[in-house]
Amino acid sequence: MIRPIAAAETRPLRQRVLRPHQTLDEVGFPGDDAPDAVHFGAFAGAVLVGIASLLREPPPGSAATGAWRLRGMATAPEVRGGGYGGKLALACIEHARAHGGTFIWCNARVAVGDFYRRHGLRAEGSVFELAGIGPHILMTRALR
Repeated sequence: MIRPIAAAETRPLRQRVLRPHQTLDEVGFPGDDAPDAVHFGAFAGAVLVGIASLLREPPPGSAATGAWRLRGMATAPEVRGGGYGGKLALACIEHARAHGGTFIWCNARVAVGDFYRRHGLRAEGSVFELAGIGPHILMTRALR
């Protein structure tokens, strides 16, 4: 099941999977608590096994309106391949589309670029390094 969750609920899994070198306080993202930010959780029964955050934000160097940023997407290692990530991605895409989004974008870890490609995102530009996190690539998908 996929449903909206509070920003604070994303942090334990965000830390465990994406940023184990940071504290729970440090894994909060700017914009997490913005009025139009939404956070989705994927549940296996009552257990939160996947997360994704969606923020109304243009990509770097752009003033594009209608842009939604997907960030902090993670699934617990023990459920990978179970479809939770795909359902989270679709929930984010549909939310952005339903709320006037014209495109969705993310800074994807290079290692999971194929996952995003399967969901219609395409790489833009060159690989870049996020300090302390690793190589990433900007990926986008038009929503109309």
